[in-house]
Amino acid sequence: MSRLSQSFTIGGLDIAALSDGAPDRELSGFFHEVDPDEWTRAVGITSPDDPVPFNFGSFLIRGDGHLTLVDTGYGPPAREMEVPGGAGLPDRIRELGVSPEDIDIVIHTHLHMDHTGWNIDDDRNDALTFPNATFYVARTELEYWTRSAADDNPLAEAARHRIGPVVEAGLIETTDGEHDVSEHVTLIPTPGHTPGHVSVMVASQGEHLVILGDAAHHPVHLERHDWVPGVDLDKAETSRSRAKLARLAVERDAVVSGGHFPILSLGKVREVEGGYRWEAL
Repeated sequence: MSRLSQSFTIGGLDIAALSDGAPDRELSGFFHEVDPDEWTRAVGITSPDDPVPFNFGSFLIRGDGHLTLVDTGYGPPAREMEVPGGAGLPDRIRELGVSPEDIDIVIHTHLHMDHTGWNIDDDRNDALTFPNATFYVARTELEYWTRSAADDNPLAEAARHRIGPVVEAGLIETTDGEHDVSEHVTLIPTPGHTPGHVSVMVASQGEHLVILGDAAHHPVHLERHDWVPGVDLDKAETSRSRAKLARLAVERDAVVSGGHFPILSLGKVREVEGGYRWEAL
């Protein structure tokens, strides 16, 4: 099913966009304090209550001697929530001929539960789903969620539950600033949604891919950097990060995709008079 799994190439690398749940949902929460008439027109719907395709997605990168997974989906709770296609990420990985035990690199763009869900398997007493992987997390991100600064954040309990066993197993590699995870994969700091949020640049044979994480929940966010989801912790920083990503995408002529974009959503960012335009591929 194309909404749950589809692959494409960047240079010599195979990239699989994998869903851990593909519901239709309304998007008003992602356009906090924006005139509904304005954002609905930009998104292409008639009412803020109109459901549109959404995704809880991950990306599997193959072809460079590593098996790199960007984010680990919503996890078993998506099944309990009856999200269409929910909690199927391990099966979708296996359908590609890869075992979860084969994954040797996991990148977390940030530590919200819908990006760390399969770190552990609730059905196997919280056993690690990817026990042979090194997990890359920005130091700022890990410290925020695991220390007292996040105690009042309602998302902290779930974040700590999902990342805690990985920390205890000694599988975490923290990063600072721009960081090369491998020859072809680089972490780009894009804070704002969370304090240590990162996006991912993939480069091979002169081609580039930007995986946004939650720096954008919809392609229109790459055009309107000031339209910010209510959940973003630092709205000014988020806007700056989007501007940074738009410039980077233009400079590298990069393909762009995001984990919350429905599969398969690929595009490029074009510079136009007064700003940027998303061009779907």
